[in-house]
Amino acid sequence: MVFMKGTEILSLSAGLISEKKQVGSFSVDLTVRSLSRASTGGSLDFGGGEYTEAEAVNLEPEKSSPEEPYGWWRLEHGNYLVRFNESISLPAKGLIMIVPHERLLAAGGSHPAVFVERLDQSICLPLQVGPEGLAVKENARLSKAAVSVDASQEDV
Repeated sequence: MVFMKGTEILSLSAGLISEKKQVGSFSVDLTVRSLSRASTGGSLDFGGGEYTEAEAVNLEPEKSSPEEPYGWWRLEHGNYLVRFNESISLPAKGLIMIVPHERLLAAGGSHPAVFVERLDQSICLPLQVGPEGLAVKENARLSKAAVSVDASQEDV
């Protein structure tokens, strides 16, 4: 497995806010589409026949003034669910690694590093906010996605 360059990931991506700001050497920054808070727990089983997602309540960002194009989520200490604007369609054999953006960590938030086989609007990650809270602006760069592919693929 080898990591793709940011420009190669770009060719597999959709929904970027600003290619210039989001494409790195070996990653693409992921931006916040929505934040929610789980209201009831889900369920897991071995085969998936009894799987249910946790029910979640979407949180609405608030604008400081009506003229502002984007609002802020002002999050208190706790756990949230984040969904991204971007999607990435992988080649046949590949994995997407999603890690917290260094700015998220420095601002007092975090999420686990995860591997997924696809990135679309259905993928959500748990976001943890520290005791001091965290303000997140709409479309903020929250995570980084790196793509690892089978080196034997020819069209990578």
